Amino acid sequence: MLPGFYLFLIDRLLRFLQSQQRIRLISARVLPCQAMELNVSKDPRLTYNPSSIMFINMKSISKLQWHPFTITSNNNTDPDQLSIVIKSEGSWSQKLYEKLSSPTPIDQLDISVEGPYSPTSTSFLRHEMLVLVSGGSGITPFISIIRELVFLASTKKKTPRILLVAVFKKSADLTMLDLLLPLSGTSHDISQLQLQIQAYVTRDRSPSTDSQKLPQSIWLKPSVVDGPVSAVLGSNSWLWLGAIIAASFIIFLLLIGLLNQYYIYPVDHNTNVIYPYAARSMISTVFLCVSVVIAATLAFIWNKKQNMRDTRQIQNSDSPTPMSRPVPESWRYNVERELESIPHRSFKQVTTVHYGTRPNLQKILSDNNEYNVGVLVSGPKKMREDVAEICSSDLKNLHYRSFSFNW
Repeated sequence: MLPGFYLFLIDRLLRFLQSQQRIRLISARVLPCQAMELNVSKDPRLTYNPSSIMFINMKSISKLQWHPFTITSNNNTDPDQLSIVIKSEGSWSQKLYEKLSSPTPIDQLDISVEGPYSPTSTSFLRHEMLVLVSGGSGITPFISIIRELVFLASTKKKTPRILLVAVFKKSADLTMLDLLLPLSGTSHDISQLQLQIQAYVTRDRSPSTDSQKLPQSIWLKPSVVDGPVSAVLGSNSWLWLGAIIAASFIIFLLLIGLLNQYYIYPVDHNTNVIYPYAARSMISTVFLCVSVVIAATLAFIWNKKQNMRDTRQIQNSDSPTPMSRPVPESWRYNVERELESIPHRSFKQVTTVHYGTRPNLQKILSDNNEYNVGVLVSGPKKMREDVAEICSSDLKNLHYRSFSFNW
């Protein structure tokens, strides 16, 4: 129990120290379906896997609330920024949507993060085909997966066939498909990727005017105190973690030794009173916490200074980019409208939209059962249960995995 508590203290303290930093928010995209994409600055040395998650806090909305969101950006195609998608469904996200969609322009948003936290592996690459079934905002984990496969296909690596079955309530939600490619100046060729998108709109029987609108982009001004998202302990995190454990344990032993030598030992040997074991345990716990705080804080400060030094060197050596140079005021709310239509045009040829109906998941999965198929599901509980039941039936080549948003 003690080793687990010891590691928990270190992890909890490092997460707390990371959460105290303000992160540079570069831009945001507001979709007609009341979804928002936030793009924050990232240390290029920070790596993560597709479908990673990150906790977000905005003190201007709530100082105490932290919410987990799936990272939709890709580590290879977006080396210096990190993106998340937020759907306006609760009070916290509704307040954020009102800030971003307000007619009065906003210049800054204070944002803090914890993470990213990555899955252990990218097992979806071992399948011959992927069937991605999403419901509503459940498409977000698949955005990062598709971006990863687009990158791998562009490097001539073998990638599985992809069938994306995206189910939405309203036709305005179809604009979520615009997020499959990032908002950047880099062109992405999806011709090398065997991708098919089947989109289902359950409540609308025809396209609405909202589905024809383009996302609205907002570029935000960075603050001097904002920094990029970076690894808490730098690129050599495992070495630093080992150093923290060793250093904190040495500090703990020194404190316990001093306590026994100059306080407990005189009581036990010079008086007829035995020092209470409960008090010893309490003091030992306090010393354990103190040793962890000292070692972890020193390691964090050292790495933070090193990251700031490296970031300044990168900024001085690189030429200005559209993400870093000042953005004219006239660009703020109509920026990149032509660029934003590129994902729509690129995916239009591989996308089929069905209005007023739901997908026949049994038929879809049965038709693709001849391959080694990875079935990934992200959406409502009922959808996940239905797909799990189909995969556990006589269809032997289906390998089920679900994404849950319960925290």
